[in-house]
Amino acid sequence: MAKLIEPRIAGAVARRLAGDSGLQRSHLLERLERDLERAVPEAEGLVARVSGIPSPPPVRWALVDRATWAEANIRALGAMLAPLAERLEGRLRALPPPVRLLQHGLVSVEVGVLLGYVSRRVLGQYDILVPETPERPAGGPPPLYFVGPNLIETERMYNFVPDHFTLWVALHEVTHRFQFAGVPWLRSRFFELLHVYVRAIDIDARALAERLAGAARRLLDPSLPAEERSPAYLLASDEQRVALDGLQALMAVVEGHGNYVMDAVGRDVIPSFRRMRALFDRRREQLNAVQKAINYVIGLDMKMRQYELGQRFCETVAAEAGAGALGRLWEGPERFPSLAELREPLAWLRRVA
Repeated sequence: MAKLIEPRIAGAVARRLAGDSGLQRSHLLERLERDLERAVPEAEGLVARVSGIPSPPPVRWALVDRATWAEANIRALGAMLAPLAERLEGRLRALPPPVRLLQHGLVSVEVGVLLGYVSRRVLGQYDILVPETPERPAGGPPPLYFVGPNLIETERMYNFVPDHFTLWVALHEVTHRFQFAGVPWLRSRFFELLHVYVRAIDIDARALAERLAGAARRLLDPSLPAEERSPAYLLASDEQRVALDGLQALMAVVEGHGNYVMDAVGRDVIPSFRRMRALFDRRREQLNAVQKAINYVIGLDMKMRQYELGQRFCETVAAEAGAGALGRLWEGPERFPSLAELREPLAWLRRVA
């Protein structure tokens, strides 16, 4: 089967960059696991009351290290890029074997560097590629991960109350699980948009040169929205840009709604919530120029804008029409807001009310 990423190479690079936290046999990990055993079921009950999404069955979760998280995402990225690998298979086979191996190795190293870097920052993740069906083997991977070393390091860096912080993070990740496991159409809509984007990738050199020139012109336009200044948008074809608009809108709602639920619940049930939120907001504002440049290139900057845009949308809708109005988001793809409606929540309310 054609593939663009060699998991062994990407995994080795990611493991090297992820580093050794020195926490493998620490009592802190044991304490964190006990906290999660309480926090995840509690978060499921709280999210069920606030989100307006039907409760899926209790989730399977795991406490993992950075390298394990990176390797899981290397496999996921390989699966997502499979349609592109199939399209390129004939062209790659036409290359001399040394060139083909070099190209394959370079892509794998790049993926390893990317995920090794991100593995040092991520706290938790709901893996939408893991099917939650009765037929799934009991020994298969769980859909929900918590990255133990990062949770402990963040908790200690800011002197957070351990069980408060664990519950706060669990609320966000469990909300994502409710969204993709509890809303029947959302997962298939995500993959539909993703496949449109990947299948529309044009590797023709002339077309790429034209898009580079167009990207330079668009960057000079002061009216270009911030979320469209990322490399993914700037180098996209017209067909890809339509798919990206759909993906951006979907992920902005998913991430923003996750933050909205996390904060709406946390404000009521976590005594140190306000301090944690203030410190996280300040942390985001204090990135240095190198960190900002890296985040821009690898797409983390676009992800943070998704959080902001989606959370602002959810908060505005709840303030104008009550928190129950957010339940309309999950009624079907036709009820979902467009990017334009995310920027103008009242326009969405007028359309669906």
